[in-house]
Amino acid sequence: MGQENPFPENPEDGHGNAAPAARPAPARAPMDLMTRQRLIIGGIVLAVLLLIIALIWILVSTFGNRPEPAGTPGAGVSASASRAPLPADIESKDYRLGDCFADFDSNASKARAVECTTPHSAQLGAVFNYKASDSFPGTNALQEKGREVCRTVLLNEASSKYKLLQQNVYPSSTSWDSGDRRVDCFIVVDSGNALRESVLQK
Repeated sequence: MGQENPFPENPEDGHGNAAPAARPAPARAPMDLMTRQRLIIGGIVLAVLLLIIALIWILVSTFGNRPEPAGTPGAGVSASASRAPLPADIESKDYRLGDCFADFDSNASKARAVECTTPHSAQLGAVFNYKASDSFPGTNALQEKGREVCRTVLLNEASSKYKLLQQNVYPSSTSWDSGDRRVDCFIVVDSGNALRESVLQK
């Protein structure tokens, strides 16, 4: 008596063995679509962040080396601007912090800038620039500002070999009206070109 096939829904293969039932394809999980959306959003956010970082880097590179704003010691004294080889006659508006001068005359509009290792009588120790929009503060205020600026000068050990004085140079009301806003403090010797080196701390 023949045995009834207990799995009539599964056709037999050519060897009399029941063929495995075909499994239905799993339905697409609803999380697949959400994951793809999250990846897209994450990519957009990452791209925006990278763009912001790039913009910040460009701004820092462009504006990071700007000169100090007016109204601070040393403002407007650029160390990178081109200049004729020393010795050279320099206009007062172009004096730089640390410059050394032979036969210095504080009343002159120019001075002979020289290497600090050569004989000289003065060295520019500190600078202060008022803002272009400031009103003329008066002679007494400028004198006091000059003394204040000179108090910021730091001398090195070599300075002890010389008899040094401080000399302030500041705008008159006339030069102020012409745009002069500098207050300079010079370290000078009482006479002659006795200095042979820089007297400022580096």
